[in-house]
Amino acid sequence: MTDDSSEAGGPLIVDTDAVAEVVAACREAGEIALDLEFAADGRMRPDLALVQVAWCPGRDPGDPDAPDADAVEVRAIDATVVDPTPLLALIAGEVDVIAHAARQDLQLLAARFDLRGARLFDTQIAAAFVGLGDQLGYARLADALVGARIDKGPQFTDWLARPLSPRQLAYALDDVRHLPAAAAILRERLAASGRDAWVRQECEILCDVAFAAGRTGPDDAWQDVGGARRLHGADRAALVRLAAWRWQVAAAGNKPPTWILADKVLIELAQRRPRDADGIRKVRGAGEVAREHADDVVAALAAAAEDVAAGRVPAGDDDGEPGGRGPRALVPRAQLWQEVFVTLVQWASQRTDIPPRWIAARGECEELARLLHRGDPRAEAHPLLTTWRREIVGDSMRAWVRGDLALVGAPDEPSGARLVPVGTPEA
Repeated sequence: MTDDSSEAGGPLIVDTDAVAEVVAACREAGEIALDLEFAADGRMRPDLALVQVAWCPGRDPGDPDAPDADAVEVRAIDATVVDPTPLLALIAGEVDVIAHAARQDLQLLAARFDLRGARLFDTQIAAAFVGLGDQLGYARLADALVGARIDKGPQFTDWLARPLSPRQLAYALDDVRHLPAAAAILRERLAASGRDAWVRQECEILCDVAFAAGRTGPDDAWQDVGGARRLHGADRAALVRLAAWRWQVAAAGNKPPTWILADKVLIELAQRRPRDADGIRKVRGAGEVAREHADDVVAALAAAAEDVAAGRVPAGDDDGEPGGRGPRALVPRAQLWQEVFVTLVQWASQRTDIPPRWIAARGECEELARLLHRGDPRAEAHPLLTTWRREIVGDSMRAWVRGDLALVGAPDEPSGARLVPVGTPEA
């Protein structure tokens, strides 16, 4: 059964037979555009409400020409009344997938359906690599590339509420209607600039990162706690156990972990490690936990003490210099290298018109500086020395560290600096 509302611009799928028809059509097309609407507020794992899909019947996915909007089929599957899994399963590699800013959607699919995206083309990533700006919104993308105007009014709607209005359905379907044309235009520009492989690599990384985030469990929940990096030894062991306990409580009630206990309180408990309910109550913000979960918290801390005794404290890449007890500030040489690396990222960004964050964050520059300073072989696998980043900046970083290149002031350059070979007059 479908609702062929003309105002909605396409059918709303509410039965399994119609889902099967859509799946067959998408599989035959070989490429789909996908978007999800879900409710995330107050939940550890969002509830899926709607799955929007678009495809172009009879079109070769490799066709460089952008399809007209009237050549695109669009559907919205109501996930509150029918199982969308047969369609969602296609994202695991059976078809090419176009999506915009897909991380949250992929993370939800990992958490709720144990699905890992593959063969993804994220139009927000592609837009950043062709000079359209960082974190470009879908409405601006559709306007810039295909001249489509998107009604933004229903974007903050309650997608679990039923019935959906024609305007809500129109908005949801427009979220995928223009993606095939936008993707075709972006692919053409990427091919012309030689950056299509770069975007494929970034989309693959996005699939990995989103799947890992969606599959986070109690054992690695501590890594998502704000302030975790500064804890080491017994403090870190306590945090690992406390974060696992908090994760399990949150998962049981599908509540955000911070609703159970704020990160800063979790950190304080890990550092103080109280032995009873009275000690827990002395930690500011832990009163309710002391009343309801004192025994569990004490048990978690006791288990952490056993972990320390057995040498089961998880290590981190941020643990400072070899033999150190905890994190140390970068030594002067590595600190200088970090600052130069940050400058070179800006230099590479201005040369390529790729936003700096897609090249490297400051933390990644710090990590590489630390590894190179130590002579750590893991430096060779660092993102700045692998994938497309090596081509635009990584090789220059290594050449600078070796002393083959010099970084000199250049007031005429947007970055204020220029790399020149050592031994030249400018150096």
